[in-house]
Amino acid sequence: MHSIVLIGFGSIGYRYFQAIDKIHLNKKIFIVDKNKLAFKKINNSNKSKIKTLLTLKEVPKKVDLVIVSTTCNNRIKLFTELNKYTAFKSLIVEKPLTQSPLELKKLDLILRNKKNCWVNTDRRSLKIYKEIKKKLNLEKKIQMTVSGENWGICCNGLHFLDLFNYMSNNQITSIKETKKTKWIKSKRDGFYDLDNGKIKIDYGQHELLLMSKMNKSKIKKNFLNVNIKNNKNFFRIIEKPDGFDLFYQSKKKYFKNELTSIKMKKIIKKILLKERSNLPKFSNSSIIYMPMVKFFLEKWKTYKKNSTKAPIT
Repeated sequence: MHSIVLIGFGSIGYRYFQAIDKIHLNKKIFIVDKNKLAFKKINNSNKSKIKTLLTLKEVPKKVDLVIVSTTCNNRIKLFTELNKYTAFKSLIVEKPLTQSPLELKKLDLILRNKKNCWVNTDRRSLKIYKEIKKKLNLEKKIQMTVSGENWGICCNGLHFLDLFNYMSNNQITSIKETKKTKWIKSKRDGFYDLDNGKIKIDYGQHELLLMSKMNKSKIKKNFLNVNIKNNKNFFRIIEKPDGFDLFYQSKKKYFKNELTSIKMKKIIKKILLKERSNLPKFSNSSIIYMPMVKFFLEKWKTYKKNSTKAPIT
């Protein structure tokens, strides 16, 4: 029997649960959340295979897979407790990883001897970006621009930091604002994100631009524009919830985007059966994220001078 521990049962945690529930394997699911009311979302006829827990003390001593879908503000405490109460074969962590460089260093120490640790930033595994990468000349400059309205640079930026690491085969060498971003309150109480500006991130000779524009109207454009320039090639991608439109050499091609629960079903099943995944390893994601979380904290300090953490989620 496969044992799975799902920590955090908010909206993302519930999508993970939907994915796990659809996997036709002999399994036991342990869902951990300090809020009892969160468990009301469970509507499953086979509840004997599901156990709800309020603390990590109650998890089994050995499990096959742990999925962490909590906010990132208490990650060190969570993983310290997790290591105390259970041993796991594999791990999936939601982004962002931490709220500060110091926390990230501590998390590295906790997970450094765990080989099967992945971060759920899956764009590098999507067919559309695999096709584009085959056409890129890495000896020539690659410039990728990601733009949209209120899309959450802090919350969702790691998706594109990882994607550009994959596209360029390079690590971040510098980060700076070319148009000052502004801290705005997140949908979650007590958390903030960056908006209404432009951040330039260099990967050696290659360049990633993250642009977000504030839209205060009730009508929000629920898509992202991704433009990639490389030598004489130009790729324009419109990322929408249901799929991606690719415009290249006067042609348009559509790539369907599967629901999160369907994508995660495939990912989780592969991890359970083969202990392998196309998701990026935590060790690589940590290297990519370190300069960015340093940038977030320094930016937050201009708003709250003596802060040791940036309240992102």
